[in-house]
Amino acid sequence: MSSFAGRMREYPTVSLDRFDRENLHAQAYFLSHCHKDHMKGLKGPLLKRKLQFSRTVRLYCSFVTKELLLNNPKYAFWDEYIVPLELESPTQISLVDEASGEKEEIVVTLLPAGHCPGSVM
Repeated sequence: MSSFAGRMREYPTVSLDRFDRENLHAQAYFLSHCHKDHMKGLKGPLLKRKLQFSRTVRLYCSFVTKELLLNNPKYAFWDEYIVPLELESPTQISLVDEASGEKEEIVVTLLPAGHCPGSVM
């Protein structure tokens, strides 16, 4: 059971494996793998509404995690908002504050975690 609240102090505009509460204000979301305790709030109505009105907010994960997630009809609405990333390949991601237009560039690299199919760290 994960007790992680979804935020790292260094990147307060990114949410990891948590999609509710203060994480609703994130500019980017990451899902490490498809275990229920890492998906809290992922199908919530407030998050769904946020996605519908955002031009820039996306969910980043591995290709396998994307397929596993979209295989469940409860998560089908995520289809146009998921960006699968290659493993072990540095990828630049833009974080955009839609209110101010302020932009920050980060580089992420998904590393295989070996925990379950598609899991990354």
